[in-house]
Amino acid sequence: MEEQEFNAAVSRLIRQARQRAGVTQEHLGRQAGLSRASITNIEGGTQMPPLYRLARIASALNVQPAELIPLLVPDETADLSARHAAGVSAVWARAAELRGGHGEG
Repeated sequence: MEEQEFNAAVSRLIRQARQRAGVTQEHLGRQAGLSRASITNIEGGTQMPPLYRLARIASALNVQPAELIPLLVPDETADLSARHAAGVSAVWARAAELRGGHGEG
């Protein structure tokens, strides 16, 4: 998966989670400390949230950050920038830890 594809998948997952939560872009923005325009841009794929903001968006939607990140096999992170690959790896490690420790997943 290329970085652009990955970013588009993150955008879709955020939009889907927001729709499942039944909240508007404006409400999500307020809860995550962003403007409605930023949420629109994130969901449209023209703006990518840094990990901190992704975690705030996840919290506002009452989901785990890993739920807003597409599945990648470890080798696929090689196509991402070092910063994004490290972030993905960290979130995957934590998600695996949570699933294993709580019997989730």
